[in-house]
Amino acid sequence: MQKLQLWLLFLAGLSGAVAQTDKPAARIQPRPPYPSPGRELQLQCDVPGDPGPLEFLWTREGSDVPLQINPDRILTLPPVGKNETGTYICTATSAWGRSVAKYSLEMIDLLRKVFVFPRASNDSYVILKPKPEQPLQSFTVCLRSYTDLPRPYALFSYATKAYDNEILLFKSSSGEYRLYVGGEFVTFRVPETRMDWEHVCAGWESATGIAELWVNGKPLPRKGLRRGYSVSAEAVIILGQEQDSSGSGFDLYNSFTGEMTDVYMWDHVLYNMKSIMWGGSFSRYIFGWNNLHYELVGDVFLKRRLLF
Repeated sequence: MQKLQLWLLFLAGLSGAVAQTDKPAARIQPRPPYPSPGRELQLQCDVPGDPGPLEFLWTREGSDVPLQINPDRILTLPPVGKNETGTYICTATSAWGRSVAKYSLEMIDLLRKVFVFPRASNDSYVILKPKPEQPLQSFTVCLRSYTDLPRPYALFSYATKAYDNEILLFKSSSGEYRLYVGGEFVTFRVPETRMDWEHVCAGWESATGIAELWVNGKPLPRKGLRRGYSVSAEAVIILGQEQDSSGSGFDLYNSFTGEMTDVYMWDHVLYNMKSIMWGGSFSRYIFGWNNLHYELVGDVFLKRRLLF
């Protein structure tokens, strides 16, 4: 009987040792998921288990000075800039012991770089990962492209479950652009120019339905569509193809061939387009060229821009 009690005590101690070392894993979640310059960033340290952590210690790799130490799992960073880049460490202390998680904040600056689309295809494009945090009542999309295509092609495609052309910037001929919002479109006629880089900005606001297009820093006569409409935030955003369904349905003959750079999107209408055209410093956007999170699919390449 005494031997049985000793064996049970040994098993209990072994079980306790296993439980003590089997700590829940910590994980840091950024909000928003893809930070942009000039916007506040929150890092949330999540640790499963009951009871939860009693204390969260936030530090930055390379520094011994704590950023924050209290029961609050959220660390709020100031508007993001180059000074905020680095690796942030959360050490969560609970009855289970200590759990550690790390998060690296990077700025993906594509200055003087371009996406090259070398051939027509129905399987090559760029996915832009950031999304609006809420439905859009207005927006501005800007980009710069360089091509010798004589046929129609898609530049920017924002598709949702409701509309594959929720937002679409489409060049239907050498002298014509179409801007789609909520499945409807307006046409802007533009003067034909010699083959060169072309900078385009498209804007729209729900309150009036006014849509506008700027080409190489010059505004075209404004049009109207979809007054009172709200653009869904749940979208697939693609460069170089037109989506006929969310995330798919690409047509070889509407694909873009050429080079593209300086891609930006804001959740409001901008008016100083000349500053944008000449490469000013921008912030508070949904996504932008000086911190762009993207995925290349198929034959699309990131290359240095050729200067001439």
